[in-house]
Amino acid sequence: MSKTKTKQPKKEKKKGSIIDFFTGTPTYNDDKDYSDYSYFSAPLNMFFLACILLHSAYMGVFSYINFPLMMIMDAVCVVLYAVFVIILGRVKGSWILLTLGSALEIYLHQICTVRFFGLAPGFHYLLIPLAFISIFIKKKGKLYSFLRKFLLVLAFVTFMYLAVFFSEYEPQYHLDYWLNTLLVVLNCTFSFLVTAIFISRLVFSLDDKRSELDTSVNEKVNEIEKIQNQIIISFANIIEARDGSTGKHVKRTSEYVEALIKELWRNGDYKDILDESYMHDTMMSAPLHDIGKITIPDAILTKAGRLTQSEFATIKQHTVNGKKLIEESMSDIENENFLKVAKSVALYHHECWDGSGYPYGISGDEIPLCARIMTIADYFDALVAKRSYKAALPTSVVFDNIKEQRGKKFDPVVTDAFLRIRDQIDEIAKANAD
Repeated sequence: MSKTKTKQPKKEKKKGSIIDFFTGTPTYNDDKDYSDYSYFSAPLNMFFLACILLHSAYMGVFSYINFPLMMIMDAVCVVLYAVFVIILGRVKGSWILLTLGSALEIYLHQICTVRFFGLAPGFHYLLIPLAFISIFIKKKGKLYSFLRKFLLVLAFVTFMYLAVFFSEYEPQYHLDYWLNTLLVVLNCTFSFLVTAIFISRLVFSLDDKRSELDTSVNEKVNEIEKIQNQIIISFANIIEARDGSTGKHVKRTSEYVEALIKELWRNGDYKDILDESYMHDTMMSAPLHDIGKITIPDAILTKAGRLTQSEFATIKQHTVNGKKLIEESMSDIENENFLKVAKSVALYHHECWDGSGYPYGISGDEIPLCARIMTIADYFDALVAKRSYKAALPTSVVFDNIKEQRGKKFDPVVTDAFLRIRDQIDEIAKANAD
């Protein structure tokens, strides 16, 4: 028998350890109202830790060459960055001032080293602006990844070269060439690694934050869109109920429009018009096609018998009134394209391809495509559904009727697409029967 090894549980990292204190995310970032700053303050903690180590190394070098003044200065820097770590973990918003304080310390240290030794170990910090540009380059995609790495390598090589070969200032203290060169090379290399670690953690933190925000925004947008759709559909159902139809009319016609517009897109029809935005706006507008009926008196809207010429003229006004209602009630909506499509659907969905429709008697391509699509969907449902003033017709009879009206009442291209998906339309009608 073979012995099976049991997986030992990993030891949990002790909270409150020295390493966690310096490299972990400050505790206040658990605060729900302040979590947005965690993406910056955590990498800054690491940077401060690196600065403590760097200045500790400086102290060792200056002790070796017996330069007390710089030893004291670097000791102050060690204490300063330790204090920065403590403040960062305790005070909200402190990262702004601490970042400025770090920049000031860096350049003051550069001035002192150049003044005393003619070295330029601070040149490497000039790569920070260039490196920070890379923060805003997303990590997705090989090209972006290459560009980010290229900027960092370019910054390192360029400024290391300047630091080693262009120290023109006449120093007060002369170091041996080997010590001078070694100090600069090690300093630049160490500082590059420190900066790279900081930048990488900051970059990935920002990328995670971007991804989190994108997800959150998309969820909110989808949620708002669902609510908006539900409000529109509920409003349309109330209006449709006035003329004896049920809410199934709105659902059916909306699904007919969706199926029809997708078939037109699949077949490559009207490529110059049918983009993703136009299709979406048309499907969203479908429930609003008869919104103008709310302005029609019940006596006319629910009349069982034949309408008089005067009454029919009143009925025709629901198209014009629908456009006005959308303009007035949805004027605050920022999506102008959606409003344009919604108004076109409400105003023109009773226009006919041959010009025999209403309210203006326009024909052909003068009628917006969204309205031509709505026309055939509304016509089909009006005939197959039972109303207070008419009986329902079999779908086979209605399809034959639509075929006869090709090029007369309906756009030929739209008609052909509708007939191609006859089975799908039939299924929608049966699934949502009154």
